Amino acid sequence: MQSKDPVQLGEAEIVRETDLAVLVVLEDTANELWIPKSVIHDDSEIWRMGDSTGMLVVEAWWANKQDLI
Repeated sequence: MQSKDPVQLGEAEIVRETDLAVLVVLEDTANELWIPKSVIHDDSEIWRMGDSTGMLVVEAWWANKQDLI
């Protein structure tokens, strides 16, 4: 995987939203995590409350910085 490739974090559900971020619950871990909207990849199935459940895909550099990969 190259650092520019998007990363699938798994199935997630958005439980809160602000102008700049969404709070998600990752299905596999049940952990809550704030995700900046700016790092959610175009391939993500979720990115706002209206699309609240699905595969979460983020930018690899951010996932790496957060120790998610």
